[in-house]
Amino acid sequence: MKSKSLPFLNDEKQETALKLTYVRSGSKKMILVFLVFLFCFYLLHSFTKNSKVRFTRQDSENSVDILEGTTAPPISEYLLSKESERLTRKLSVSQAFVVSAYFYPTSKSLGENAIALNMVVDSINFDSSNYEYSFVGSNETHSESGLAVSQTQSNNKCRYASSVATGNSLDNLTKLELESNGTRVEVIPFKIARYTAPKPVIICVSPQFVAEQWPIFIMHAHTAHRFGGHMHIYVTSIIHEYFDLMKEYERQGYVTMEMWLRMKFEQPGSKFFEPNLNTELRNQAGAASDCLLQYKEAAEYIAFFDMNDLLFPVHYPTYLEEFNAIWAQKPNATSLVYKQVEHEFLNPSNLSEYSFHELVASLRTSSARSFRVVVKPVLHNSIGIHGSDWEDPNTRSPISISAFEFISHISRIHVASPHIIHVKNPVWKNKTKEFEHIRNPRFWIFNETIHQNDVIAIHDDILRLKTNKKISRVGPSLPSEDFYSPIIFQCFVSQFYGKPLEECPNAEKCTLPQRKNTKCMHTNAEYISGPPTHPFTFHFFRNPIWSSEYGCYQ
Repeated sequence: MKSKSLPFLNDEKQETALKLTYVRSGSKKMILVFLVFLFCFYLLHSFTKNSKVRFTRQDSENSVDILEGTTAPPISEYLLSKESERLTRKLSVSQAFVVSAYFYPTSKSLGENAIALNMVVDSINFDSSNYEYSFVGSNETHSESGLAVSQTQSNNKCRYASSVATGNSLDNLTKLELESNGTRVEVIPFKIARYTAPKPVIICVSPQFVAEQWPIFIMHAHTAHRFGGHMHIYVTSIIHEYFDLMKEYERQGYVTMEMWLRMKFEQPGSKFFEPNLNTELRNQAGAASDCLLQYKEAAEYIAFFDMNDLLFPVHYPTYLEEFNAIWAQKPNATSLVYKQVEHEFLNPSNLSEYSFHELVASLRTSSARSFRVVVKPVLHNSIGIHGSDWEDPNTRSPISISAFEFISHISRIHVASPHIIHVKNPVWKNKTKEFEHIRNPRFWIFNETIHQNDVIAIHDDILRLKTNKKISRVGPSLPSEDFYSPIIFQCFVSQFYGKPLEECPNAEKCTLPQRKNTKCMHTNAEYISGPPTHPFTFHFFRNPIWSSEYGCYQ
């Protein structure tokens, strides 16, 4: 750019004037940049200040806004970790994490305008069973207080218990607050419970983490679809390519994916034990209860399975008909109990080689390991990993009726046949057995029943989905071996598999290596804590998201 001449000055003075002009111009630019910076800082400060979560303390008739604390001490100051005190030390405040909340305008079992709060609660400080939680429900015109009575599902080796509290509130509910010692906390935004379901039978799948076993997922998704079931799958973390596959199955109507969040106390305000370490198996009971509460008014039956639990009805063509026939023999029963029988199978190396015919032909049977339950949701308000702690545990008596043979509690029916095919031991083609070095159970010839016409139908359905553009595109990038599953299994064997429980069972102490070329999708959210109150401090989350930045962790 050419300099402008100043005719009224000589050459030397012109040069000096031009220099001053450039200096002043540069100074103005610097001042302008500085002012813009100050303005942006002001906007950021104002947004942060105004976006803080507000809680309301009720003092007599006056309500005072209390901003979420900004000078809270670090969490480490409150965190307790002494193992000998984990199940004995009583604290002045119980921490409670609100997992989910539901509103039922009408309910066959809960009544009109019912609410359900699904929580994880420190159960050592006092007995939280049948505890009455105070809440306030509001609509557009007024507010009303109420009490929600809790049921807990607990493991005596864990400090925290899954707890569901139910009560009744106002019609057209718009806001739900929990109250503790006069302080209200607006909990996680509640959802309206479902009144329609994709299928009459919902299969709730326990929370998946570092999920990678896509061949088992395909097997289960198509099996459930064949027999009139719909999978509702809880996921904390999952291999990226497997995530893409599952998402496409969701778009095709085979499954529903639900983000399952880790628990976090953002501002505990008092002493506490870490919740994930002291809750059973990723709060699996909480996920089961959440699924139950979602579909309570919509599903005929709900099954609570692991991803690798396959049920093939043998007497009727659908789950609905088979469950109906069994239940008709014992109308007062509250659940069906199916044995899990462990099985070995041959894993395909890639999606193009996936053959349901070959997979079924490779199945070999071992022994029964555990059991899973199927319930009528109208009969339950909460559920545990292996059924409800609130069912009648009276003595069993054997019954044989028609095509079914089963053993019955007054409240449970133990179905003798069929069994759940628990596909636990995958054998990858041209590779060694995955778990052979960890635990080597004996396997025999396959002795369960799968009808040939069902095998053909499921095989053809898988072939149809394999031609889907998105599925065929993600297929070549799916894992050709399991990396995390053997690590987790080894960790579980060392901690609690096949031995008396000595600690709260979970994967928190498992070391999960990170691989450069393996990426995971992981759940995350904005975590919020209510003000410290007695006897509860409530914590919750909002705005859950999938993140690819977190890593492959639980």
